[in-house]
Amino acid sequence: MNQSSVKYFRQISVVIPIFNEAENISLLIKSIDEALLGLNYEIIIVNDGSTDDTRTRLKEIYHSSLFIIELEKNYGQSLALEAGIDLAIGKYIVTMDGDLQNDPFDIPWMINKAELENWDLVTGIRNNRKDSFIKTIPSKIANYIISIITKLDIKDHGCALKVFTKETAKKINLQVQMHRYITLLAHFNGAKIVQVPVRHNQRQFGSSNYGLERVIRVTFDLLKLVYFQYLFQKNKNPFLIKEKKYSYKIKEISLQN
Repeated sequence: MNQSSVKYFRQISVVIPIFNEAENISLLIKSIDEALLGLNYEIIIVNDGSTDDTRTRLKEIYHSSLFIIELEKNYGQSLALEAGIDLAIGKYIVTMDGDLQNDPFDIPWMINKAELENWDLVTGIRNNRKDSFIKTIPSKIANYIISIITKLDIKDHGCALKVFTKETAKKINLQVQMHRYITLLAHFNGAKIVQVPVRHNQRQFGSSNYGLERVIRVTFDLLKLVYFQYLFQKNKNPFLIKEKKYSYKIKEISLQN
């Protein structure tokens, strides 16, 4: 199935939370434009309180379908992602990282798969992952532990490249600060999920924010997951949004045209 087969979709929203990605941002947007050429899409960049030149670089880009959300401070990836999803209007909402490690050319065929096979979420499994052992080993351990806890065999919770139906994405409660396990949150909400292998690139610029602090956060999230799984088994789903509460504040929203 080629790209022309998806050009009649109402719209695709590509949501990208970023923090200190000044060197990557122009190339990222250029690569998305090339991958989605001829399609009806919008790009939503959520600047999560960057302290480098990210804001300046974004303001220099003129693009008819680029929306920039400037958050008041660094809220973390979960709420930054939620802010982008809240603004998105596409029939399909794509999430990805801003470091160029996800390949935008995987997006069209992932959308085709969601559309033709009626999946609520198509989630990536990073093939030949281009990360250090410091990142890959804890990730593999976490994926294994999660599968034991939840009895759900998700191979790569950490892969940010995902295609959601709009209805699925907007039902997910990211205020529980667990973006790493967004696939699991969608599952608890009843989403039909399929896993597909996707490409993974070497980071070209900047440095990863991965370190001991993140390992500690992931460990804490696993403990929360045990508690949430207990609630879920008691038919008390903590991931459904019963009343929307905005836990982030937006400084500015701009369309770069």
